[in-house]
Amino acid sequence: MNITLILDMRLRAFLSQAQDLNDFLIANQLTDGTAELWLFYAGGKPDALPKMVCNLRRVVWISLASPGLAEQQLEALVQGFPQYPSDLLLFASDELATRLACRLRGVSSTGVTHAAREEQHWRVEHPAYGNRVQVRLELAGFPLCISVAASGSQPAQTAHFTGVQETLSPVFAAPEWLVKIEQEPLEVDDGLRNASYILAVGQGAGSVENLRALEIIAAKLGAEVGVSRPVAMNAWCGMSRMLGVSGVIAAPKVCIVAGASGAAALMAGLDHSEFIVAVNTDPQAAIFAQADVGIVGDLHETLEALSHYLTRT
Repeated sequence: MNITLILDMRLRAFLSQAQDLNDFLIANQLTDGTAELWLFYAGGKPDALPKMVCNLRRVVWISLASPGLAEQQLEALVQGFPQYPSDLLLFASDELATRLACRLRGVSSTGVTHAAREEQHWRVEHPAYGNRVQVRLELAGFPLCISVAASGSQPAQTAHFTGVQETLSPVFAAPEWLVKIEQEPLEVDDGLRNASYILAVGQGAGSVENLRALEIIAAKLGAEVGVSRPVAMNAWCGMSRMLGVSGVIAAPKVCIVAGASGAAALMAGLDHSEFIVAVNTDPQAAIFAQADVGIVGDLHETLEALSHYLTRT
């Protein structure tokens, strides 16, 4: 089976996405074969590439001229596919996976955890409904373009690549509907994804003022603050702080979940935590079934006491 890994080196999360692909290959026992690595880039090529868990038979560099839109990426992939055909294309981007499958008349799925090729179809699995169910699909068609589920692992390590390297310089004509382009850079907050210690706060915090007080405590504990979706939707903090299936997938050494019930959508972002401490006033909260240590009590009092103890010692 021909496998192609597609990544965008222009993104800050590039190495984390590379590790997501690695974790998918490991989980699906695809590390013994070979694959091609297609890399979008702008400007100069880097000296080192991410270490992949399978053997790379070729690296294909795809140069993107400004403004580097998704339309340009799709056109490059369509132009390059006949030259470098593949059965399975793995992405970190839902948009590219689904739109490329449409253009190649293939099949696609997003947030995939498992994929296998049968004689006449593909068998694909991915979580759905806020991570409450695991969906199993049988898809007929080739190629299969999928985006892999985020694993929350640490970014991939890098190394020099000495194998075959080729460069693809696609021709791009702006679509008729594209009249004007304006790009505004956004401030990127990667603190949660790579944090070793996280304080995950739910609606039990009570107010934006209380959340600010918890942020001070978290700083004393050396932890990053993440929030549940309801807290983020209340605009108590930036959306970049949202944990879970709609936000950041993290893998901290220790995660304190305070004032959150333990809904599946939130816990999807914390499943990879090495150690979970739950603080909640409801002794029947679902979070306690998923925690290594549970504390029934007021989150503010508990965290204040913990902060006082740690700073005193």
